[in-house]
Amino acid sequence: MLKFDDLIGKFRQGRMSRRHFVTGAAMFGLSAAVAGNVADVVNPRVARAADEKFNPKKLYKIAFVPTALAHSVPAAWSKGMEREAKDLEGFQYTVEDGQWKAEVQIEKMENLINQKVDCIILQAQDAAALSPSVMEAEDAGIPVVSLNLDTVAKHAGIVTMVTRESGKLIADGMAKQLGGKGKIVILQSPPGASIGVDREAGFREVLKAQYPGMEIIAAQNAQWQQDPAMSIMQGLLQANKDINGVYGINDSMAMGAALAAEAAGRLKDIVIWGNDGEKAALTNIEKGKLAGTIYTNCFAQGAAAFHLAEFLCTTGVNPKDLPYEGVIKIAPLVVTKDNVATIAEPDRW
Repeated sequence: MLKFDDLIGKFRQGRMSRRHFVTGAAMFGLSAAVAGNVADVVNPRVARAADEKFNPKKLYKIAFVPTALAHSVPAAWSKGMEREAKDLEGFQYTVEDGQWKAEVQIEKMENLINQKVDCIILQAQDAAALSPSVMEAEDAGIPVVSLNLDTVAKHAGIVTMVTRESGKLIADGMAKQLGGKGKIVILQSPPGASIGVDREAGFREVLKAQYPGMEIIAAQNAQWQQDPAMSIMQGLLQANKDINGVYGINDSMAMGAALAAEAAGRLKDIVIWGNDGEKAALTNIEKGKLAGTIYTNCFAQGAAAFHLAEFLCTTGVNPKDLPYEGVIKIAPLVVTKDNVATIAEPDRW
């Protein structure tokens, strides 16, 4: 199948008509990354829009609204987007920090809609709370691309790490390290965070079906962040003398758990997994403080989101003409001490 990067290259080099670009991009991204009947994805109205609405002299404005730029994942996404915008004439990229608050993101979305930007890339702090803003944007003809954290409201597309699948991979990896037995703690994401819910569901699904000897004894929301995770883990360690494994739904929470376990002198007895693959987590795997993570190249994920936004902007596709939300999934890599060295420094974020 034609890769998305190849598609973008052909589009920019003028070797593909705008109508064919819409069709090809839809086959890759807007049909859940599987080849199929393109007529099911792009109807004639969408194709006509691609030819009729493109304006080569327009300055296209793409804005990113993350949960918080203070976190390494959205910071890496933003860096990937900045690199693409820098190399592409006719595009203006801005980022609006959500500061970990849904109400701040809602305000940012309202401002961007009023500014009539061409596309919004959103990492929703709360799937339900941000849905009205997403609907308002797309009603105004502004397509919304979400990153990892989806919304309840249907929108143009999402570029995501694997979700439920990553939880399953971690369950298998942890079970292998523990011999299929042990008492497990989960450090959860906030309840409104779709990707966190799915990551946990996949983990639980595999343990229940395949590893009855692994018992989940506690699961608490650590808000995606290291300090709350460390505090929660300190309490869990005091209450439980025989914790064998910890699944942090993201790397920050896993590293918080590792700090607490190390301070308590119990790190060598506990297998701790994260999820995301941030640079600090890879370093902690090399040091033996984390047992593993699921690595995603977030620079590449941010770039993919920007390319999808570019496609939606320049083709003039109306999000209402898309029959369902498209999904682009970024391939995962299970990382342990056995293969962490294979991730090159330029790919560490």
